[in-house]
Parts: sequence; structure tokens; C-alpha cells
Amino acid sequence: MSPLLLLSLILGSLATPSLSMSEDKEDLIQQTCKKTRYFALCNSSLRSDPRSSNADLKGLASISVEILQEKANDTLTFIIGLYKNTTDPDLSRFYGSCIEDYGTSVNRLLPETVKALGSKDYATAKNDAATVATYIDACDQQFAEKTPFSDRNIIVHDHSLVASSIIGLLG
Repeated sequence: MSPLLLLSLILGSLATPSLSMSEDKEDLIQQTCKKTRYFALCNSSLRSDPRSSNADLKGLASISVEILQEKANDTLTFIIGLYKNTTDPDLSRFYGSCIEDYGTSVNRLLPETVKALGSKDYATAKNDAATVATYIDACDQQFAEKTPFSDRNIIVHDHSLVASSIIGLLG
């Protein structure tokens, strides 16, 4: 057997396991996201995070919670900016209520989700992540019309349900 052919066979056999491992991880993301009501959002957000390619199911759950935390923090900051710049008393009251809802989510529910996930209390973690959606709905329902952060509310709401669904797969 020629040295070139032998080298090709060796390199080919070394590349194959890593390719199949990568495909297995891709399958895990796809299989996990198919079990949520938000396949496209779950799939795109997990695939956009480089840590997902090496994560197991618990890792995917943790990543989804971190993505949710980032989205909720960004929206809270955005609403605080609107609150500071409004002179309308009704809007001020509504924005203040949303700040409370997001504050509860960011400062209490999501840290509790992370803690419960870490201690394998999956029922609590799932419930806390899902409760974020309830708080976001309460914020959104105050307004008769679309707000400057309605799209952000939808994203946070949907990410909370994705995180809750993934955590639910753990047990």
C-alpha cells in the first residue's frame, strides 16, 4: 500500500468520528427544539451560541436561560429609558408597572431559575422560567396599542417558554 493511500485512510478515519459527533450535537439541538412550541426561535437562538455545539441537554437549558436573561435585561433597560423620558402620567404609570414586572423577572425569577437548574430542581426551574412569560403578559396587557417595546415583550415571552420547555425535558 502506498504511503499516500495509507495517509489518506488514516486522515479519513480520524475525520469521521468528529463529523459524526458534530452531527449528533446538531441533532440534539434540533430534537430538543422540536419538542418546544417555538422550534424556529429555539433553533436559531441555540445555534447562534457557540457553546451549544458541545452542550448536553442540561447545557442547552442553561444556555436558553442565559439568552432569556440577556433579552429580559435589555428590555428592562429599554423600558427604564422610556420611563425616564416620558411626561405622560399614564405612560409613566404603565412603564413603571412594566419595570416592576421585568424587575421581578430579572432580579428574582431568573436567578431562582439558574439556582434551581444547578441543583437539579427542574420543576422549580421550569415553573420560574414560565412565570417570566406571565409577568411579561401582565406588562403588555396594560396597553391598548402597540408600544415601543411590544416586539421585545414577544421575544422575552417566547424565550421564557422555550427555556421552560427545554428545562421540562430534563425531568
